[in-house]
Amino acid sequence: MRKVSGITHPSAATAEAFEAAVAEVTATTTRLLDALPPRRQPPKTVPPLRRPDVAARLAGSR
Repeated sequence: MRKVSGITHPSAATAEAFEAAVAEVTATTTRLLDALPPRRQPPKTVPPLRRPDVAARLAGSR
């Protein structure tokens, strides 16, 4: 919602509308993902932050 609205931190005046929009998008996304068939195969690559070696290296540097 932040990308669509251009609002990074909702004010008190916009918080209610912002949260309602977030709830609607969440519900719609959930319905879409529930309606799609399961993936036939996993993705060919794993994003860097989910790779065990990268996660271990990042954890060690903190």
